[in-house]
Amino acid sequence: MIYRAILFLTLTAAPAKADQIELSNSIQPAETDRYGCTIRPRPEHLTFSSFRDSWRSVAADKFYSLRRYQQVLDTGSCDCAVLQPEWSIIEDEYQSLGFTDGPSSTYDDWADAAYFPVISGLRDAVRDLCEGAE
Repeated sequence: MIYRAILFLTLTAAPAKADQIELSNSIQPAETDRYGCTIRPRPEHLTFSSFRDSWRSVAADKFYSLRRYQQVLDTGSCDCAVLQPEWSIIEDEYQSLGFTDGPSSTYDDWADAAYFPVISGLRDAVRDLCEGAE
């Protein structure tokens, strides 16, 4: 009996709430980073949705961050094309490291040796360079 009462209240309240819902067909504005550059979404072929392969998406994000920060410091440029480059800058090396089809231990070894020891220094150096340029 209580379930019928809950169902009744839910169904009678639904039309009242339906008038309050705002629908929008407009395209959401692109997300930007701290420097005002449009963040490029990770391409489909570098996006893995299964739990077993989710490390591959994380690896792509970390590898992309590492390469783009290195590129900013190498060029000394804070242009959006350098701060948010095409994802293609990592594809060949991502594949050669075995991230596309290797075990997650490959990523773990890479992250411990090549990512974690340097990423915070790179991030700080880019922040110093690019925030001073604004």
